[in-house]
Parts: sequence; structure tokens; C-alpha cells
Amino acid sequence: MTDDAIEIYKNLNQYLDHALVEYSSGDHVITLLEAKKEYFSITGQANEDDDDFESRMTSFNDWYLLQFVSKSGTRTIIKDFIKKYDIPDNFRESLLNVKFSLFEYTGLNFSGRDVLKDIHFNRKYILPKNIEEKNKLPLIKDDLFLGRILTVDDTHYLLDGICVLPKDIKSILRKESKKVRRMEDHFEDNKFLLNIEACKNKWLRYSHIDINNIFQF
Repeated sequence: MTDDAIEIYKNLNQYLDHALVEYSSGDHVITLLEAKKEYFSITGQANEDDDDFESRMTSFNDWYLLQFVSKSGTRTIIKDFIKKYDIPDNFRESLLNVKFSLFEYTGLNFSGRDVLKDIHFNRKYILPKNIEEKNKLPLIKDDLFLGRILTVDDTHYLLDGICVLPKDIKSILRKESKKVRRMEDHFEDNKFLLNIEACKNKWLRYSHIDINNIFQF
């Protein structure tokens, strides 16, 4: 990443870390437990000895902060956080407009920048160029995954919480995405995407079952 991009990415993560610490303690523990119950009832339980436990918890944290709305509330956690603190407008706009979707990592472009194809919403995202080994994506070309993108000043940043999917189901997901996309319903989009994660976790636990019998919608 360029120095500016690294600084922006660092600031985004600092805001998210701050929000997570504040809204997972004290009086907010009840809301956190409500969110965990809802998320893992939808996507499947996470066990500490699972290979993907850490990535699943990171995905949960992103969902909790940016998308979850408590039954006793009307706003996401990040909206409450932004209302409470003085955050620059460009970061406020970014945090309030997370892009949660199904992506394909198509590799590096001629400029050495990571390119993501948004399968569900039929878009393309080019990420800042990575100049440090530690910033490289944990993906290989043609990987499918669920993830969240935040955009600051027309530059796109992929959050750490990603769910890598088996490549064998690419055609299934493309077909189903088109059906859901035509509904033009944000609720149905999120429901579909979380259902994909649920299917992935079921597949990991029942790998002896034909993958096509698990990824059904």
C-alpha cells in the first residue's frame, strides 16, 4: 500500500477496534450475547478447535459492528459509535456503507494491485497496492470468499474477516446471486450471503456429503 493508504487502513481498523472494545463490555455485553446467538444460529456454531475459528470470530466482529441491529434498538453499533465520537466525514461515510458480498479474487493487475470481482453485485474492486509482505491477502487466484469492503476517498479496503469458500460451487453461487440480486432487497442480499456461510460450515462438518447437496438455496 502507499503511505496514505496504509494510514487510512490503520485508522479504519483503529475505529473498529475502539468500537469493538467499547461495545463488548459493561452494559453492552447483553447486546453482544444477543448478536452471538443470532449470528451463530444462522451460520452454524463455532468451536475453538476448528481450523477456521479465528477467521469466523473476526467475521462475526465485523458483522456485529457494521450490520447487526438489536431487537431492542434501531441502529447498528457503528451508527451509535459514530454519533458518540467526532470522526472525519470521509471515515463516517465509509463505516456507514459497508459492502458485504460474495467475491472472487482474480489476482494482480498490471500495476500489481489486488483485484476482486464482486459476484453478487456484479462489480469490480481494485485494492491499494501492497508493498509490505504482512499486508498481502491470504488468498490465491480464483479463490471465492465472503467479505466486507469499506471505501474511503474512492479507495477500497477489504476487512480481515473473510470466509473462503470451495471453488466447486462457483457456478451454483453465480446462478443464485442473479436470482437474489433481481429482488433488489438489501435484507434478502444479507440473508443469502449469511446462508452461504452456513452452507460452508455445514460442508466442513459433513464433508462426506456431496457438496451440491449442501449448497442449496
